[in-house]
Parts: sequence; structure tokens; C-alpha cells
Amino acid sequence: MTFAELQGVDASWLAVDCIGQIAVFTTGGEGPIPQSALPSTLDAEELLLSLNSFSACTLVANLPRPDDFVAFAKRGIFSYDWSDVHRTYSEATGCYELQASPTQPLSIERLPENLQKLAKATTFVSVTFGTKNVDLSL
Repeated sequence: MTFAELQGVDASWLAVDCIGQIAVFTTGGEGPIPQSALPSTLDAEELLLSLNSFSACTLVANLPRPDDFVAFAKRGIFSYDWSDVHRTYSEATGCYELQASPTQPLSIERLPENLQKLAKATTFVSVTFGTKNVDLSL
């Protein structure tokens, strides 16, 4: 996939934080995607949802349909969304915002090898998922 092909597409991509936790980021068709994460946009969502649910979760955002975010969190994956797509320019945060957190985060070592490779391609060395929004300008 290329950036141009993803314009206007609500794509999902993966990343790992500084302590080995995994997150999925949904773009809302507008959110930025790191170059390193482009390969994970092909099938990250489908692969994650094929994992077994094992965790309770905390819904952080107040959404009318939080189903996908909750489904990821129940699989131990932090879920973030580019919520600026629903805001005016003056209200925009410029960050991916946490939507749901697992109570038992899945570590990178527990992912199947194909997902590990996709997630490890984008590692945030100064971010711990679940503690704040993720600003890609870091």
C-alpha cells in the first residue's frame, strides 16, 4: 500500500511501545501513517480480530459504536483512533487518541510471528500505550 492509495480509506496499522505492548491505530481516512507501518495496513485488522479474546477492557472514549475498539482491547491490544476527522481545525488535537485499553495487555512476544513482524516495524521508543494520546511528531 502507498499513502496515495490510503487517502480517504479508514485503514488500521500496528505499532509497539517502549515496553513491548501492541496498539492498533485507525486513521478515519485522514490520520497520518508512519512509512514503516504501511505494510501492516493490508491486513492488520483482520489478523488481530482472528486472535482469541482473553482480556476485559476499559472503554476510554464515549462513542455510539465502540465495537471494533472493544474487540481489539479484548484481545490485549490498545486501540487508538484519529478522531480529528470529526472535528473542526481549531478543535483538532493532531494526535491519535486512546479509545479502549485492555486490562491485560498482550506483549509482542505473544503475537503470532507474522503479526510480530508487522508490529515491530513501527516501534515508539518514548511512548507507553494507554498513558496518553500518541503524537506522531515525536
